[in-house]
Amino acid sequence: MPFEPTIVNYQKMIRFLFLLLAILTILNHTNLYSQAITASPIEEWTTEDFPNSDFNLNSAYVYLVNGHRLSTVFSGEGLNRTERKSVNVKKGDFPKYMYLAVSLKNPMKQGDDLTIPLMIHDVRDPANASNVVEYGGRFLENIPDEVLKDGDIIAKVKFEAIKGSGSSDFWKKTAQISVDLGKTATSLVAAPLSLLSMTNQVIPQVSKGLNTLEDVGSKGKMSSEFYIRLLNKEMSALFQEKVVSATLYKIHWDVDKTRNSNFYTELRTADRVDQLKELITSRNNCYILVVQTKSEYNTDHSELAYNQQYIARKSKDFRKIRNIEKKEVEKEFLEILKLALELRKQLQTFNNSVDTKYRDWQAFSKMIDLYYDVRLLKEEQVAKLANAKDPLIRDKYGRLYANVINDVDLWFTSELLTRARSIASYLVDYRGFVGYSTKDTKSLYEDIELLNFYRDRVKQTEIQGKIPKEIESLETYLITKKQLNLIESALFQQAFRVPDGVVASAQKHMLLNMATNQFPLCELCSEKVQEKIIEIDRATYTENVNKYMRVSSDYYNNLNCYDNIYQKLDSFIRVNTDSLTVSPFMLKAMQKDKEELTTLFDTYGKIASQDYSALKPEELAELLGEYELMREKLMVLLQRLEGVVYNKNNLPCFYNRP
Repeated sequence: MPFEPTIVNYQKMIRFLFLLLAILTILNHTNLYSQAITASPIEEWTTEDFPNSDFNLNSAYVYLVNGHRLSTVFSGEGLNRTERKSVNVKKGDFPKYMYLAVSLKNPMKQGDDLTIPLMIHDVRDPANASNVVEYGGRFLENIPDEVLKDGDIIAKVKFEAIKGSGSSDFWKKTAQISVDLGKTATSLVAAPLSLLSMTNQVIPQVSKGLNTLEDVGSKGKMSSEFYIRLLNKEMSALFQEKVVSATLYKIHWDVDKTRNSNFYTELRTADRVDQLKELITSRNNCYILVVQTKSEYNTDHSELAYNQQYIARKSKDFRKIRNIEKKEVEKEFLEILKLALELRKQLQTFNNSVDTKYRDWQAFSKMIDLYYDVRLLKEEQVAKLANAKDPLIRDKYGRLYANVINDVDLWFTSELLTRARSIASYLVDYRGFVGYSTKDTKSLYEDIELLNFYRDRVKQTEIQGKIPKEIESLETYLITKKQLNLIESALFQQAFRVPDGVVASAQKHMLLNMATNQFPLCELCSEKVQEKIIEIDRATYTENVNKYMRVSSDYYNNLNCYDNIYQKLDSFIRVNTDSLTVSPFMLKAMQKDKEELTTLFDTYGKIASQDYSALKPEELAELLGEYELMREKLMVLLQRLEGVVYNKNNLPCFYNRP
């Protein structure tokens, strides 16, 4: 019969403690008569199904059974003449006022006395008197074994009755009751035990009784005290939260000899406390039933709430767990509740900023980090639960973790929040992932788009170009940077390839176009494209230097050849100036070719004589480009004069390009 130690249960426990303490052992009595009303145990039962030591919490239940018979007990019903005389009760006597209360030491606070009435009632007119209060229920709840290490918990039950007309004793008694109740109420409110149930069930009856006793006197008064044991130290070390023992007390005059009952003779197990009460079939006697139970701390979360009060209560109760496996599982579950609570706070902080001028992207970042932790912890713990020895623990906490994730997911309602949750989920799903090279470029860029949303929001928190430490230290921020680097590297490897044979300028154009237009969110791609362009330029410059050196060397090595070309053209023009075989028009064209050849040779000389080390890469490239243009013009000119002035086989300096 597991239960959760709530405020209400603690209140019930106190009531139970008082009653149980009042029921178990009769130690002494004091009265104004020669004999007294007392309670004697007439039957005891102990379970044969001993629970294990994990069940370390003790509770006690007390029931007043057939309370309406208490006035007949006082009136001496069943006593003979001699016995009536010894207790000073005449046939037909009945009390005008009865008071039954329990007093005990607060088991959770040394030096604190508690007094709780079981009954206080005006019975001056038995025909018109209202029903006697029959209190029943948990009186002490979840008292740890450690509290019982020094001995049993004992309570004193006091019964008083007034049958005379005097009023002084009555008013003294009612004043004392008020004082006792006030002290008890103050103690219970401040103690780990609770007064709520007692207030709801007992105090209204007390008030009702006091209000009807205005004229009761106390010419004849009797007072009895007896003791009962509420919780048994030895039994507390043996049993789990299930019914482990029961003791039935019969309330009677001590001159009346009692006999044992056999209500529980055939009982072997009791799944419910009230099952024991139901077995008492006699209606002719007044009884007090005391039941002891033991429980293992109930890790029930059926009323799961994401607030500090709930977590504080469960964290406090967590200390009562003795089962090592259950303690470890519950500890981790409380951690996910703490993370969920903090996540909820950050969600609220961010939501409050959404409609303002400055959205709180720090809260947004922390929100991602906390959701990541919640998801990761859930997955890790569910994996551990697969190896749990107790299948009930595995199934129960598996459902609890699923419930937490479902609840948390429902908090992400807007598009921005959904994006944050997707980012955190991605980081959990792809943590340590090394297979990006197997994904296509479309998938890779979609991953970049998702994580870049977070990266872009973080940039908006920069102060003087620096990201706040609160974000920079977040695990998910660091993971995001790492994952983006891996994804973007994989994308660059796949997408940024230039076909062979493409000239440098075309290569650079293709790379810049992909970085700018096709994959603009890939920051690493843009950086690598710039690096690639530098590499292309560097390689081009090296090639141009080598090319220039060949051009320059060729020029100086073939000066005689160049001079020979010029001289042949000049000689041809002079020899054929007055020739009838060469038309003046042709000679005029050749004269222009001679002038152009002079210009080309001069330009070639200027190019070949430069200090290339003093030139910038682009200047050197431009110079070589000018050389190529000059050479193309020269080749056209020579082709025009070939076979007329020159024989190309004699012009190696031009037909063998450097």
